Amino acid sequence: MRTSGARSDRPSRAVLVLFVIVATAMVVGSVALSRVVGQPEPEQHEITIPAGTAMRLSLGHDVDIIPADLDFRLRDQLTVINEDSTDHQIGPFVIPAGDRLETRFAEAATLEGFCSLHSSGRVTITIDGT
Repeated sequence: MRTSGARSDRPSRAVLVLFVIVATAMVVGSVALSRVVGQPEPEQHEITIPAGTAMRLSLGHDVDIIPADLDFRLRDQLTVINEDSTDHQIGPFVIPAGDRLETRFAEAATLEGFCSLHSSGRVTITIDGT
């Protein structure tokens, strides 16, 4: 048998659950918003690998397409257009001949790796999280 006191607990419990859901949504929303507000606008970076680059490299010529140290910020976008007849690699990114790579940086990191565009064969890509 129920008493009138048990009935009044249900609306209180529903209000409490609703309050917890709304409070959680507000905290999650404010944290997400704080990561975006005040951040500089993302930049678009475009690199074009011209036709004949692999040939010039194989003949021992230096090609000045990109620096050995690349710096980006979170949300920046990198587009690499490979107009050469050979695949090229920039760190973790392989760009097939005649193709393009498009990526947006979502995490802060420092990536070091092979680069087919440098005589040293090395590149460092830094994605700044601030």
